[in-house]
Amino acid sequence: MSVLKEKILESAIRLFAEKGYQATSIQDIADDCSIAKGSLYKHFSSKEELYISILEKRQQDMIDAVDHIRKMQLPTKETYLEELAYQFDFYVEHGYYISRDHNELPPVNNDKIESVLNGMRRSMFLYYQDILLRRYGPGIEEWKCDATAMLSGLIREYTFHLLFGYLPIDKKRLAVFIAERMDDLMEGLAKRPVPSLLTDELMTEYSQIDLKGLFASREGRKDALIQKIASIIPDIAVPNQRKNELAEVAAMLREESAKDQPRRFLQLALLRDLESESELSFYAKQLLPLI
Repeated sequence: MSVLKEKILESAIRLFAEKGYQATSIQDIADDCSIAKGSLYKHFSSKEELYISILEKRQQDMIDAVDHIRKMQLPTKETYLEELAYQFDFYVEHGYYISRDHNELPPVNNDKIESVLNGMRRSMFLYYQDILLRRYGPGIEEWKCDATAMLSGLIREYTFHLLFGYLPIDKKRLAVFIAERMDDLMEGLAKRPVPSLLTDELMTEYSQIDLKGLFASREGRKDALIQKIASIIPDIAVPNQRKNELAEVAAMLREESAKDQPRRFLQLALLRDLESESELSFYAKQLLPLI
């Protein structure tokens, strides 16, 4: 993503939060970025597309953070607790949609935006289901959707109190509390099994979502960023010898990242070298959370 496109998104997030979606115009956002409205339209064809891009960026930020937690290779229970705690960190920072403020609500009567929001809600439901299946195993298969609905409800309700009640609840402690309540639920179902209410037949729309595809896209973004860096190097204002060095660094980073078990320390060292050049710094910083 270009520096200008990132700036436009940040401006839109702030203005949508402060004024609301309906009251914010494309001209407002362009003025805030000190650019002509036509320049903004080169990146986003409409306010609707801009709003959707913000939603998709938020979801991708969450996916990247979750993927980072999983790659820490903690014990299963610790990974479970870290992922639960991160949900509260994320929503407290970003809110349910774009901002944590009351002013920001999704646009009404917009079929395209509502379709994106519904897709994101279903993706989050499947993500919570995946958390539970990894924690408790196939033994909960019969009640996986009901258990997911309960976990989702707990997260949403406590997030509401954190966001709008400003209650001073420690998020790590909250994650442990919810994890223990889910333990109680799973134990109760094992002792007194009951038929599932949210059956696979009722939840068929969720089976059409490829959760693995969401996480797989992370690798595609990493490859695209490395390719972008490589394409910029020939045009930056440094001596040719330095350009050659940087091209070798980018090639080494691409090669290392493609390995089944890339060496993170080497990737970080290569990124630091690329980040030292101002023209490459923006893209190198975007790569950091993907390493």
